[in-house]
Amino acid sequence: MQREHHGFLMGICAALLLAFSGVMIKWGAEIPNETMVFFRFFISSLCILPFLFSGRVRLRWRAFPKHFPRAIAGLLSIYCYFYSIKYLPLVNASTLFYTGPLFVPLVVFFWLRLIVPKQRIGALVIGFLGILVILRPGPGFEWLTTLVGLLSGLFSAIAQVGIRQLSKTESTETILSYFFILSAILSFPPMLVTWQSIESSFQWLDLLGIALTSVAFQYFITKSLTHAPVSKVSVLSYLGVVFSGLFGWFIFSEQPTVWVLAGSSLIILGGLVALFSKESSRKWS
Repeated sequence: MQREHHGFLMGICAALLLAFSGVMIKWGAEIPNETMVFFRFFISSLCILPFLFSGRVRLRWRAFPKHFPRAIAGLLSIYCYFYSIKYLPLVNASTLFYTGPLFVPLVVFFWLRLIVPKQRIGALVIGFLGILVILRPGPGFEWLTTLVGLLSGLFSAIAQVGIRQLSKTESTETILSYFFILSAILSFPPMLVTWQSIESSFQWLDLLGIALTSVAFQYFITKSLTHAPVSKVSVLSYLGVVFSGLFGWFIFSEQPTVWVLAGSSLIILGGLVALFSKESSRKWS
C-alpha cells in the first residue's frame, strides 16, 4: 500500500503539471500545433541525455518495436490535446483529455482480453454521462474540435495501458527515453511542412515552458503507473479538470457554467467509483 500511495501522490502532481502546461499552450496559440509538439519532444529528448551518457539508460535497437505502439498512442494523444486546447475553453479541452481513465477498461478488454469488473463499467457510464452534460451537443456544436479532444483521451488510455505493460520489464527512465526519442523523430516531418518562423522571445520561452512542464508531467505519470495499477492511478487525473477549471477561471476569465460544474462532478464521481471498487483489479490492472 505504501508503494501505491507514492503512485497516487505522483499522479496528483502529474495532473497539476499538465493543467499548467495547458495554460502555456493557450498562451502560444499562434504557434503551429506541429511546431509545439516537436519542440515538446525535442527538448524532452535533451533532458534525458544525462541518463544516456551516465549509462543509467541503455537503448537497444531491438527494443524499439516494443516501445513503438506506446509512443504512437502518446504522440497522437498530444497532437489531439494541443489542437483542442487552442479552440476550446481550457476546462472543456482538459475534460476531454481526462476521459482517458474512462477508456481504460475498454482498452484493457480489447487489447489484453481481460475481464472488466462490473463496478468499473458503472463508473464508465457515470463518466460518459458527465461528458454529455458538459458538452451538451446541439445547434452550432463544435463537433470536429470536440471529437479531436475526445480522441486525445482515447489515445491517452492506450498509452497508459502501454506504460503499465512496459513497466513490468523497464524502468521509468527507459520508458521515457524511448518515448521522447521516437516522438521527436516522428513529429519532425510534420513540423517542417507547417513551419513558421518564431521571432518573439516570449514564444520561445513559452515553447521551453511547455516542454519542461511536459517532461515533469511525463516523469510523474510514468512513475505513478509503475507504482500502482493503471485502473487506480488513472482516475486521479480527474483532479486535472479541477486544476484546469481554476486556471481557466483566474487566468483566462473562462468562468465555468453550471453545466460544466455538474458534468465535472459526474466525471469525478465515476472516477471515485472505479478507485474505491472492492472488486479485484488484479485481472486487468
